[in-house]
Amino acid sequence: MPIITLNPGEIAILNRQNPTSAQDGGWQTLLVRLQENLNGATGELDLGAQDLEQIPRYAFDYGNGGWEGDGHR
Repeated sequence: MPIITLNPGEIAILNRQNPTSAQDGGWQTLLVRLQENLNGATGELDLGAQDLEQIPRYAFDYGNGGWEGDGHR
């Protein structure tokens, strides 16, 4: 699978996601999984097949989910 290299600013943005939020939903789970696959020393991020499918879908075709879509706004 592809490996990309993140710069320090990109690593900082990725690490904003609280790791305990992995059980909160798709987007949170994806971000935490990316954190887990990141080599913090080198910035290398190993992307799996599931990551490659989810990243563009969540970024460009996500829609509402969870509480956003249930009328509790």
